[in-house]
Amino acid sequence: MYSESVTTCAIMQPTFLPWLGYFNLIHRADTFVFLDDVQLDKRSWQTRNRLFTGQKANWVSCPIQKTKRDTLICNALISNDTKWKEKLIKTITYNYSKAPYFHECQRILSLIEQAPDKKLGEFNQYTIRGIANLLGITSRFVQASTLGCVGKRSEHLMEICNKVDANHYISPQGARHYIESEEILLDSLHKVTFQHFEVKPYSQIHTQEFVSHLSIIDVVANIGLQNTKKHIIGYS
Repeated sequence: MYSESVTTCAIMQPTFLPWLGYFNLIHRADTFVFLDDVQLDKRSWQTRNRLFTGQKANWVSCPIQKTKRDTLICNALISNDTKWKEKLIKTITYNYSKAPYFHECQRILSLIEQAPDKKLGEFNQYTIRGIANLLGITSRFVQASTLGCVGKRSEHLMEICNKVDANHYISPQGARHYIESEEILLDSLHKVTFQHFEVKPYSQIHTQEFVSHLSIIDVVANIGLQNTKKHIIGYS
């Protein structure tokens, strides 16, 4: 039996300096769960994202130590053989220092500098929480690896929702197919909603033709924190 009140939950892997849609999902949820108890994919958004370097959007990334194939995100170790944080900050500074709101973007660079650099999950979660705080997003954050949930795919998501006392699940569009095909979440929760988020074009210093789905760093550097928040909340 569900309570009369509706509590919302969104669940996503902790990704590297995410795009606007990731923060829209956080904003819409009472509780946002970092899905860090699933297998690491070293060539995914977990370890990298896109920014302008020069006149093109290119990958920036976090180096990961050699791992076994079944390593979970929460156990993935960062490789600190090089000064990758320093290089990342210099790359962003070099390419965005002339952006209108780079002074606000520097607050994110401070988060990168201060973030834990032993485990990938910890680095990603620290920077995501910090950016959410800068944007005034007040959702509760939880790590899936602390909940002890079992099952796979939809069953695992359902267990997480139960653990955090949520009866309304907000899902990214990319998970719609398997959620609808497995029907476990649909049958078990009060409500399942699929996120629909489209980036509204904003001015970018590097191009006249808008490039979407870049790291939130590109957004903040170009239009500032206040307008970035408007983009996020305006599409709830």
